[in-house]
Amino acid sequence: MPFKFDFFKKQRDEFIQQEVFAVYQPIVDIATWDVFGYEALARSEHEMPAEMFRKSYEKGTVIPLDFHCLEAAIKVLPKLQEGQNLFLNIEPLTLEQAFTQGKEGEVFLKHLREYSNKIIFELTEGVKKSDFEFIRRGVDFIRTLGYRFALDDLSDIGSKTFRLASLRPDFFKIDIQLIQGISENYANQQIVREMVHLGRMNGSEMIAEGIEQKTELDFIRHLGIRYGQGYYFAKPARELIFSLSPAQ
Repeated sequence: MPFKFDFFKKQRDEFIQQEVFAVYQPIVDIATWDVFGYEALARSEHEMPAEMFRKSYEKGTVIPLDFHCLEAAIKVLPKLQEGQNLFLNIEPLTLEQAFTQGKEGEVFLKHLREYSNKIIFELTEGVKKSDFEFIRRGVDFIRTLGYRFALDDLSDIGSKTFRLASLRPDFFKIDIQLIQGISENYANQQIVREMVHLGRMNGSEMIAEGIEQKTELDFIRHLGIRYGQGYYFAKPARELIFSLSPAQ
């Protein structure tokens, strides 16, 4: 799927030198082990993603980097099977400044309109530190063009989480820190129960991230969480994994 942002040409040349590419981790229907979707994760041959984005914030190039990562991720859209979705991470700054009428985000969304029912934007953890009104406007703009969104890395049930939940995200993604070892961690169990309740009140589906053990899978299934993601199912890979078999 060729698609280039000419207005980012200078920065793109720098990113290409970094060999930015995407890997994909399946998101699984826990009951059936069907692959519901894939989270696209940015990677580089030269440095860790967190370091890559940290430097881009320092240089003021995070928005072009974000779009370059999106360009790399969407190449698999034509390969998705019926009922499968692609989860795309987006930085809060990109949502605030680029996803509005007449900006780069509008160009991106309109180019992919035929796939709008298959794309779900994940708002990363930094969204909690952003101005709520900017986030709300960006979410409204995405939805106006037919796209869905998820709140990523939910790790608490505080006031900011409740406020973001008022946007009625299509998906809540529960952070790995709450899921790993949850079968033996009473405090995390209580937090996740409250998240599930909040999700139900807002009509949001739940995705548990970072599942690595069968005990974790069994517990989140008991809580009524429908979708899971983590090494227990599959590690991120450059090629899409279309089928999975329940672990023995």
